[in-house]
Amino acid sequence: MKTCFLRGLAFLPFLLFLGPGLVYAPPQETPQEEVTVTAVEVPVRVLLKDAPVRDLTKDDFEVYENGNKQEITHFEIISRKISPAETPAKPEEKPEPKKRLFLLIFNIFDYDDGVGEAIDYFFREVYKPGDRVTAITEDRVLNLEHTKAVDQLVTSLKESLKKFKTISVQNTLRIFRDLRYESDKLLAALQGTEPGRMSLADLMIQYIERYMKAWDEYHRQYLMPEVAFYENLVQRIKSIEGDKWAVCFQQRDMFPQIRSASRLESEIRTWIGSQIEPQDQARARNVQARMQDLQRSFDLSTEVRPDALRDIFMRADITFHLIFLKSFRTLQDQDFELKEVSGDYEDSLRKISRATGGYLAFSNHLTEALKEATQLEDYHYLLVYSPKETSGQKKREIEVKVHKSGVDIVYLKHFAGAGPLPVTIADFKAGSKSISFALLHYQMNRTGDKTRGLADIEITLFDERSKQVFDERKTLDLFKKETHISLNFNQLNTGNYFIIIQAVDRITNKSDVFSGLIKL
Repeated sequence: MKTCFLRGLAFLPFLLFLGPGLVYAPPQETPQEEVTVTAVEVPVRVLLKDAPVRDLTKDDFEVYENGNKQEITHFEIISRKISPAETPAKPEEKPEPKKRLFLLIFNIFDYDDGVGEAIDYFFREVYKPGDRVTAITEDRVLNLEHTKAVDQLVTSLKESLKKFKTISVQNTLRIFRDLRYESDKLLAALQGTEPGRMSLADLMIQYIERYMKAWDEYHRQYLMPEVAFYENLVQRIKSIEGDKWAVCFQQRDMFPQIRSASRLESEIRTWIGSQIEPQDQARARNVQARMQDLQRSFDLSTEVRPDALRDIFMRADITFHLIFLKSFRTLQDQDFELKEVSGDYEDSLRKISRATGGYLAFSNHLTEALKEATQLEDYHYLLVYSPKETSGQKKREIEVKVHKSGVDIVYLKHFAGAGPLPVTIADFKAGSKSISFALLHYQMNRTGDKTRGLADIEITLFDERSKQVFDERKTLDLFKKETHISLNFNQLNTGNYFIIIQAVDRITNKSDVFSGLIKL
């Protein structure tokens, strides 16, 4: 789980309960289901120059598990797109709506009219009654009440996204302002107009460390997806029947970097070159090394895990459509310039899109790009085999061969049993200055004659001005398979609030996050 001061919601272990009344009451115990694997499904995409190879047959494929050839017990050609051609039904027939699930992922810094128009288009032209929709931003799920009318659902999503982005952007801009203030202080010290209590070398080291911390927190919030979050999310949804689609709006990110030949860069370079005494030269080399560390930190290639993310979406057979947005942010500053910093992460997302048969576009015309994505056909094959070993925990190394030369074969090479579901926040209700929700699927261990689980819970509320008005944290001992939690807010005024609930299973370290607009 991310611990990010940019969010202002860092989650701490061994938390003390500081609020007025978090109450939990476990209901009757419910049995857990055992997970076994009786059939392994392997979606396979066969590409020739990035175009799907069509009309292959079962005899064109071979499947191996751990080096042993398997019998393909089921073979299917799958051709799907979000907006398929309508087939007119016979007058006496009532067509069954096709079950579909959508993940709408908003990896954006700024909310603007283009994002709102894309949301309007999705719910006007794409969404059908019975569809499931999950909205995600900054590795958090935004709560959508599907019992509402469509226009209410659209308004709720847009307002929730605006509110969440307002909260996170305010925190980020505060950090940028602090960094600008630190830069001015360092520049004044280097120019001798404002002597500091620390040596110039120590001042520069301190400044660089604060700069690196700001960058680290920023890129972990906006650029680096939490792999565990998507693992947990996909594990919950992959057993749901129907076609599954992800539409990711990814804003190309910019971050202020020290401008080459700026006042600050020139003063630092001059100071480094002016040191004569051996001890001063050693300090200068240390400062120079830290400057190089800062520059290298903008390379995210060592942190990106493209294979892990790609496999998560492939495992659930989710087609991943990707729309890149260009940021129009500008920075008028003598010492800093905005530079794109998300190239490595973007490359990993492109690999997910390609591996899952998805759409890829670079466009700020989001509605047009979304329309094109809905028309793209995902053509692939589904191979099914029945392994001799049915344990859900056994790791399986899979190899697929195709009797056709010159093609690229894209499939999931590693399969593991699903295992138990991760901790889940469910049945959320709000009203009359109170909330309630249930905690499900946490792990329980036996100690002596007792079976217990352990979970960290954090509840945070923001008012309509995006001001944090409530933040409560507690570690709960859990003695039943399902725990109900309620909390009163008698001290708050009646009105609209934005809530974030975070739950962490301390035994498995898996987490769930619930967020959205509520009325108390």
